[in-house]
Formats: sequence, structure tokens, C-alpha cells
Amino acid sequence: MLEVGIYRRLLFLLCAIALTAPAMMSARPYPQSQSSSPSSKAKQPAKAESDQAESAEDQDAQEAQKEAEEEEMAPAAVEMDISKDSPLIQELYRATRETKDKAILARLETAKSLVATADVNATDPQGRTALHWAVFGSSYNTNWKITVAYEAIANELINRGVDINKEDIYNDTALDYLLYSPNFEMQTLLIENGASSGFLAAFYKFFNQSPSSGMPPTHADAVAMSRQADLAPGATMSIRLESAEYTDRSRTGDPIRGVVTYPVCKNGEQVVCNPGELLVPPGTEVEGTVLYAHKAPDKYSQPRMVLDFSYIVHKDGKKTPLYARVIDVDNARETVRNNEILGIVQPHANKKVSLAVAALSAANPIAGYTIKGIQTVYGLSIRREVYFPDGTDLQIQIIRPSMLAEKESWSGWQQMPVDAPLHELVVKAPLRTTTPKNVPSDMTNLLFIGTEQDLQSAFGEAGWYEADNKQAISALKAVQATIRQSGYQSGPVSTLWLEGRPPDLVFQKSLDTFAKRHHVRIWKLDAEYNGQQVWVGAATHDIATTNGAGYTKWGHRIDPHIDRERDWVETDLLFIGTAKSYADVDRPEVPKKTENATGDEMLTDGKMSVVVLATAPPVTQEAATAPALKARPAKQ
Repeated sequence: MLEVGIYRRLLFLLCAIALTAPAMMSARPYPQSQSSSPSSKAKQPAKAESDQAESAEDQDAQEAQKEAEEEEMAPAAVEMDISKDSPLIQELYRATRETKDKAILARLETAKSLVATADVNATDPQGRTALHWAVFGSSYNTNWKITVAYEAIANELINRGVDINKEDIYNDTALDYLLYSPNFEMQTLLIENGASSGFLAAFYKFFNQSPSSGMPPTHADAVAMSRQADLAPGATMSIRLESAEYTDRSRTGDPIRGVVTYPVCKNGEQVVCNPGELLVPPGTEVEGTVLYAHKAPDKYSQPRMVLDFSYIVHKDGKKTPLYARVIDVDNARETVRNNEILGIVQPHANKKVSLAVAALSAANPIAGYTIKGIQTVYGLSIRREVYFPDGTDLQIQIIRPSMLAEKESWSGWQQMPVDAPLHELVVKAPLRTTTPKNVPSDMTNLLFIGTEQDLQSAFGEAGWYEADNKQAISALKAVQATIRQSGYQSGPVSTLWLEGRPPDLVFQKSLDTFAKRHHVRIWKLDAEYNGQQVWVGAATHDIATTNGAGYTKWGHRIDPHIDRERDWVETDLLFIGTAKSYADVDRPEVPKKTENATGDEMLTDGKMSVVVLATAPPVTQEAATAPALKARPAKQ
């Protein structure tokens, strides 16, 4: 009985912590001004508690500042070959790779001594001068001694005649790398000496290269001409990163690589382009640079990063200028605002909770210190820095017109003919899933042809995870991931039935948050097509978490345009090469607008995508450890 009592107390304590964690860790900007009022002055105990809370917050701020000053920078994620660069550029480059302030300052002292005899207009393989590298180092450093040292070097370079508006291979001048930086002193120095932006100059390049050789006479003519460009403003492109990017380890000026995953047609991104309207085929390489990367300087600030995709690389090596901004990172907890990727603020106590902790500390210091310790450990355990591994999907939008250096040929995804047996199979396939209580829910929208091993290999190679079973442990993990704003790659999904049974397989694909994920439930049908097994799937895209009944019921809200998710799953497998062919088959009886079991709206054209899976490779140790998200070699 004693052990039972102890376990009950421990369970009660864990429940109390779980319930109070969201309130204790609610995020807010800092500092938050407090206005005094007569009523607050009349209540001396409350004022004392408020003073204690404010004193604690001031101490937190001072500690955070001290930590920021003493903390080393994280090691750089990228090392570049500088063996053939000028000694001045080499020294400035090495300064950007140092992690300690003293080492950085020593490098800058050496660099400054080299300026007097250096060829200030010498460039590295990326077309960058020493001024570019001085700007890179100054853009993310917060130590005023370091920024002043960089500014002194930049000033000497300008005095010695450096080309202040030299564009690198990414079409960026030194000033472009300061557009998002808080180093206003360096910005002012460059602008006062005539610096301009390569990004702004790009607006005129397109018109100067046109047959008319000059700016159109009116704004309307300019808009009309820009719409005739191959890459016209407003068009979007889906990019998959081939290099990992970080706010704490990436450095301004680092190269980035990506690959186009969705066909870009004259009328936008489509699964299939109309004849003669293909612009950029999937598999096309895209390259660029980190325009800005800065880790969170304290717990009240957000980590920040700006990625600049600068050109398309064609198969023959030709390059097309690309002027675009990032508008979305798929399934990311981070937000994108005006091309800038913003991380999360560290959860910390709000004013009411600070008052409560201060009051508790006065009554029971041990209890107060215990809660404060829990809050501190909890906050420090959360990784807030942005980390996008290779394989992260982004969407970019064209904002300056440009013409393609060449238009590559591409036969498109292989389409399969829709014969009578296949059409009958689609028409007879179950249409709607239900909850265990028989409430209609998600619609089926995918049909897979292949073995179970083919399915597992197809989704596994494409970076999808099999979802955990919905049990107490997985539910606790899901709650923890939600509160901590972190990812859960194999998180459980709600149970939906098809023809009275749960799914045979459930796959999901996410990034760094449990709130957003692609997922598909799959059931084996008691049917075959050309001697192969047939599976039906219901795919939706979770875009946010929801809660109700006093935070006791958790769920997800889905993107209402379920065709978008159907096409995304289909093309994801086709792009990787784990699907051989596809067909979109009409189902006239499908309602074009309905709701799922939780009341989310669903909009569809009613079609079902049939996906023929590639044969799974034999399971070997090498295959088991191979990196995911790498396309299978095309058959010759």
C-alpha cells in the first residue's frame, strides 16, 4: 500500500507539471511595460511581489546578456577551399570560421595589416572581393569590438579603391549581404560611399537585355513586358535542399544547393504541363548563398536566416539568373516573413506566473526555487536554432523577371493508360473513411499498385516514416512535442476505419513540429490489377494543432484542398523514383465539397490518383544505411 501511495503521489506530481507547463512556458516578447495605477500602489504586498518578479526578470535579462557575451559561436557548417585566394581574403575568411572573439580579433588585426599592400579588387572563385568578406563577418557579430574592426577594414578597402558595387556570382553586392543585418554602421559606411544593391539593379537588367534595349516608356508597358518573361514575377518553384542550413552554424556567404521537385509550367506548377509550356523540369539544380544567418542572441529573441537562391544550373552548365524569395518551408515550425525565416522564442514565464512564483518563493523558498529550476531546465532543453536538413522542402516565388538560358526537354512523369479494369477498380474502391463510431471522415484519393514491401520502400526512400500506434506512450510524446514545439517524425494519427477495419499502413512526413505533417492511411483491398496487389489510401495535410474541452482533447486541422496533398504524395514518389507511373481517374459521384469527422472542410475535384510502385530493391546492409531522399538512378 505504501508503494501504491508513493506512485499515486508521483503520478499526481507529473500530471500537475504537465497541466501547468503550457501556462508556465507561454511565450511573450520582452520587455513588457507595466503601467502603475492608484489601485496597485494601494496594495503593498502585491507591489512587493511585483517588484520581486521584475527584479527576477531583470536578473534573467542580465544573465542572458552575460551568457551571450561569453558563449562561443558554433563551428561553421561549411568549409570552403581558399587555397588560391589572396592572403587578405584568406585571413578574412578564416575570421568568419573562428568561434572565439579573441581569435576573430587576432585574424582581423592581421587582415588590416595586409590591406595596404593587397590587390583590393582581387576576387575569390565566387567573384567576391575582400569587402564582401569584411561584410560577411560583420553581419552577424554582436561584439562591438569585432564590428568596429570590420568597419575599419572596410573603410581602408574603400579608401584604396575597392569596387564597392562588385557583384559576386550570386548577383549580390556587399550591400546586399547587409539588408537583413542589424549592423547599421557598416550599412551607413557603404551607402555614404555610393554602394548600391545588385538585387535592385536586376530590375533593369531584364529590360536592357530585351530586343527593345531599354526601359519601357510607361509602368504598364514594363509590367506587360515582365509578364512575358520565362520566369515571370509571381511564379512559384518547389525546391528541395541538398545542403543542410542552420542559424547557428551557417555563415553569411555560405553556398546553398537545391533541386526543383515539381514541374514548372507556363501556367504555374503542375503535375503535367501542356505541350510546349514546360519551363523548368524536376531535377534541375538551383544554387545560391546564405544572405544572412544569426543565432538567437538571447531567450527573448528569434534566430533568423535568409536564403538567396540565385540561379538555375542547366545540364550543359549554362546558368539562368534567379531572383526569388522564400515564401514557405514545408512543415516547419518557423515562420517566413518578407523572405526572412524566423525561429521561435524560448518559452518562459509570463507576468502572472512570475508573480505567482515570487509569492510562492516568499512563502516557501524551496518550492519557489524548485519551480524556477524546472522552468530554466525546460527552457534550456529546447533547441530553438533553425536546422533544415538536406531534404527540406521549400517554396520560392519569382520577384524579378528573367529569361531562361535554355529550355530543357523532359518527357514528363510516365502516365499509364486507364483501361476498363483499372477504371472499374477505381469506381468500386471505397470512397469514405469513418471514425470507430461510424462518423464519415476523410475521403480516399490514392490507389497504389504493388506489394507491401514496395510500399514501405517507396515511402521510406522518400523520407516518410511509419506512424507509431496510438498508445499511452505515443500520446505523451505527442503532447510533449506540441508543448515543446518540436517534431515527432513517427507521431501517431487518429484511428480511421475503412469498411470496418483500421489501416494496414500509415506513413507521415514532417520536419520540426508535430503541428504540421503530410500523412496517408493505407488499406489493402481484396482485389488485384494485372496480378498485383492493390491498396487504397486517404491522404491529408495537417497544418495546425487544435484543442478543445479545456485543453484535454488534441487534434489537427487539415488543409481543405485535399487534391493538393494527393498530388504532393504522387509527385514525391515519382520524383524519388519509387513510383514508375501514374494516372488520374475521374470519380463523378464524389462530392466536391464536404467535411471530415472533426468538421474541417474538404474541397476536391473528385479524382483518384493511381500510382504504380517501382519494385523494392533487395534489403541489404548498404540499402539500410543509405541516405534518404536521394532519387533512384534512372534506367538507361
